[in-house]
Amino acid sequence: MKLKTVILFLIFGSLLQVVSFSQKFVKVKKKDFKIEDEGFKEAWKHVKKAGRLYKMNKKGAYAEALDDYLTALNYNEDNAALNYLTGICYLKTAEPRKALKYLDNAYFNYSGVVDDILYWLAYAYQYNYKFEEAIENYEDYQESLTPKEYKKLKYKIEKRIEECENGIKLMKNPVRCFVDNLGDGVNTKAPEYSPVFFFKDSVLYFTSRRENTTGGKKDPATRLYYEDVYMSEYSDGKWGEAVQMEYPINTKHNDAVTDISPEGRELCIYRGYKGNGDLYNSQFKGDYWKKPGKMSRIDKNKYRESSVSVTRDSMVLYFISDRKGGQGRQDIWVSYKTQDGRKWQTPQNLGPVVNTKYDEETVEISADGRTLYFSSKGHNSMGGYDVFRTHRNNDGTWTEPENIGYPINTPGDDVFFMLAPDEHFGYYASDREGGYGDKDIYEVVFLGPEKPVLTSKENPNDLIAYFAEPVSETDIEKPVNIKVIQLSTVKGIVTDALSGEPVKATLELVDNATGEVVKVVESYASTGAYSVPLPPGKDYALTAGAPDYFFHSENFVIADTSTHEVIRKDIQLQPMGVGAKIVLNNVFFDTGKATLRPESFPELNRLASLLIKYKNIRVEISGHTDSQGSAAFNQRLSQRRAQSVVDYLLSRGVNLAQLVAVGYGESMPRADNSTAAGRQLNRRVEAKILEK
Repeated sequence: MKLKTVILFLIFGSLLQVVSFSQKFVKVKKKDFKIEDEGFKEAWKHVKKAGRLYKMNKKGAYAEALDDYLTALNYNEDNAALNYLTGICYLKTAEPRKALKYLDNAYFNYSGVVDDILYWLAYAYQYNYKFEEAIENYEDYQESLTPKEYKKLKYKIEKRIEECENGIKLMKNPVRCFVDNLGDGVNTKAPEYSPVFFFKDSVLYFTSRRENTTGGKKDPATRLYYEDVYMSEYSDGKWGEAVQMEYPINTKHNDAVTDISPEGRELCIYRGYKGNGDLYNSQFKGDYWKKPGKMSRIDKNKYRESSVSVTRDSMVLYFISDRKGGQGRQDIWVSYKTQDGRKWQTPQNLGPVVNTKYDEETVEISADGRTLYFSSKGHNSMGGYDVFRTHRNNDGTWTEPENIGYPINTPGDDVFFMLAPDEHFGYYASDREGGYGDKDIYEVVFLGPEKPVLTSKENPNDLIAYFAEPVSETDIEKPVNIKVIQLSTVKGIVTDALSGEPVKATLELVDNATGEVVKVVESYASTGAYSVPLPPGKDYALTAGAPDYFFHSENFVIADTSTHEVIRKDIQLQPMGVGAKIVLNNVFFDTGKATLRPESFPELNRLASLLIKYKNIRVEISGHTDSQGSAAFNQRLSQRRAQSVVDYLLSRGVNLAQLVAVGYGESMPRADNSTAAGRQLNRRVEAKILEK
């Protein structure tokens, strides 16, 4: 993964403000609050303290104020102003659905407590899926306005009513799915968001704002704890307890994960302070992440760019920006690479079909480069950010965005959506009801072919995507036609064949047609997991090796297909003990002959290097055939083939005392000789350790 830089404000910061309509501060009058002497003095201290925090207009401050307001309510639970302020604090923090009780109490005890009480009461109803009641209160609020106020607030109120109407429609046609919280191994009372999966059932990186944040301090811009990056591993059917990553990934300021490369070897993180920051790139070397390096900027004019995604061929870049020329404050923009692959053209707005006058956020392009997932407050959102998808037509235009539906989307914020390659699972962050606190990370499990949406293919690793080269704005007179290359994914887990424990192995992928090494990756030491993106329509050789293990080799073909294929290749490595043996899958002979073909040499070179390294090992090289032809002929052929392998190993410097050639002919079949597939398995050369 080659990452290009963007100027990135705190991603989560754009999601902190629950609504854009400005709430008012209403003063709690002492004469109205006091009902008796006992307990008044202490309760009044909490009211005053909460008021100071409330006026800061920061999410963390609202959470602190809420604790004090709730304490004060224990003294006087009927005070209208106090109930109003408590309700607003709930709307601004982790549990907005609880606001309804307090705003309803405020209105019941004194309907004139503040002139916008009906608006906020309506919003609380909306958050609780009570859309009919919400519409009624929005309309009542609208009627209470003066002509001047109505002109100013008309579009905001109509937008809220439209969201409620959207919610009614979406709930009548729910998506067939389960939405499951990833559990307390990942989620806490603090915000968790920006999930980045190396791949399913392996490793999850995410961002959280917890009390144990590195440095232990709060961001002055939000009064929330600074962001840190965490990691969780999937084991025994659940996500394990998240581990806080250490320096150099986490620092005393904001550190948020934004992407991981398909091979899992590069991590992109946001690093910032007081709302400003940049993207950094860290390389995984050995068993640790190297110190992140700052990347060059996408735009020197310091517009806000966040949530970026690039196609797998690194030719098309999508990103969110508030730059001039958009449809609203935050839009989706696109930039195309020039044909020589060196520069990026001037970014273009994706246009009014996709972008709205409201905010768009958290964009991701699918693996085939044709489906874009994003969150938006516009279109037919039921409130807050909803997740949408749009398809790119052959002429470069985009289809009308489609809301991916309820129960995935809620009246709150639903962001950072990604769809697994097999389309059965999706992952995203949401402040939906039933979580552990603030935003949590959820898994969506789709139920069968009846599902009305979410049928496109997508790569789960590209939430905020990786890049190829530094981006600069360049004036290009003519548009460039971009051919999007569909990549497939080969992934799996490397384990010890005896213990089942994960193994850190080096995997090499070779194009058999050219002999070119196309990818070299390492599996994770902690999980054995690996993932490799590869072009389809090719014949590949895969080799995996690790110290003190026999190497593993095999050949496979990725079909030339228009869909994104995921190919599972779990590998068991044999420890180098007496009796251990492997099949040399990449050793080839012409039919009926014992002459080695040149494409066998890389495999035998690996074996030679292994035997030279471990000079005390004695190995039997055995030849095997199928049952075609006479047994005597097959015996002689297998012996000659085994001897050919031994002779080649000797030519590469292996000691003669380490080698013995044995031909078994057709006497030790691995499969039924009555089928072509079985006969192919039986024609083989094996290496077996005799002494160590």
